[in-house]
Amino acid sequence: MVILTDRENAICNAFLLHSFSELRHEVFVNRLKWPLQCPPGREIDRFDDQDAVYMTISGVGGRVVAGLRLLDTVKRSLLNEVFPMLVDGPLPRDPKVMDVTRFAVDHRPEYVEGTGNLCGLLLCALQDYGLARGLTGYVSVSDVRMEPILRRGGYRFRRMGGMIEMDGTGVVALEVEISPEVRAIARRRAGVSERVLVDERLRSAA
Repeated sequence: MVILTDRENAICNAFLLHSFSELRHEVFVNRLKWPLQCPPGREIDRFDDQDAVYMTISGVGGRVVAGLRLLDTVKRSLLNEVFPMLVDGPLPRDPKVMDVTRFAVDHRPEYVEGTGNLCGLLLCALQDYGLARGLTGYVSVSDVRMEPILRRGGYRFRRMGGMIEMDGTGVVALEVEISPEVRAIARRRAGVSERVLVDERLRSAA
């Protein structure tokens, strides 16, 4: 299952947020070698504020083994504030469009045993959340290696502009569709048949 954390339950889920920051450090600092300024063993930035929304999956010992962060494109957005050069045309500033950031999956077998298709579950959860909240789409600054992963997961998306190179890797801005059709495909690809996102406030969204 995928746990949703936002300002309303952040205190109760403080362990999940701390564990997710450790996963982010493992993925983005240790594995991908991003030159980030962060505290030892954790990756956090100025976008980790009260408006951020998180989705996490826990594995062995309750450790977070997959997760992502959503940002409000009207208030604060990684795409709008840091990577506007990736967008041809107006920047997305819409309460019904959120910025997907820090999409991270642990690959260490000692932590992910028995957790299933982590990437697929996160993709399903994004559709669950978007449909329940009436969102019209997502945007994301993505490594180009993420595009085939999204396609395999059943996602539909388009590049919002050109590509730039950062540390030897192509980076693009993507606009991602939210729809019942995409969710159905994502569920089928992930091997699930119902909502995977756990949040009492989303009960009405099947």
